[in-house]
Amino acid sequence: MLAQAQLIEPGRSKDVVRIGSTVVVQEDGNGGSETYTIVGVAEANPREGLISNESPLGVSLLDHKVGDVVTVKAPAGMLRFRLVKIK
Repeated sequence: MLAQAQLIEPGRSKDVVRIGSTVVVQEDGNGGSETYTIVGVAEANPREGLISNESPLGVSLLDHKVGDVVTVKAPAGMLRFRLVKIK
């Protein structure tokens, strides 16, 4: 795992979602927002707001900008999330 590790530099562009980005999303039809940080698989811990870049939501958010709406295939069906903020 260490041989394939990549260092994620802080201070990268906040225009699009990348690994290391903290995002605020709002599910369509739900008034509340949720905050997640996109991390690698080994660091993922959804209960602490750390979602994998390989998870359905993580994959859907990568390379998107604030205001974009992404569709996520989940066990409960298709869910739509609006990207509110990239920190």
